[in-house]
Amino acid sequence: MYPHTETMPPIDPSFISARHKVYDLVYNPEKTFLMRSLEARGAVVKNGLEMLHLQAEAAWSIWNR
Repeated sequence: MYPHTETMPPIDPSFISARHKVYDLVYNPEKTFLMRSLEARGAVVKNGLEMLHLQAEAAWSIWNR
């Protein structure tokens, strides 16, 4: 993201509402511009930190069998 931290994919925010869930794989910053923008429209947002942890645990398990 750096140095373009205030940009997001070409998504028209007017199509997003509280009925939507947005998952951004980026985990740093904790809330990306995409997440902040769509959360302001009522969407539920989540970053990719949990996925990173789950992938790390899976990799650890595979390498330590």
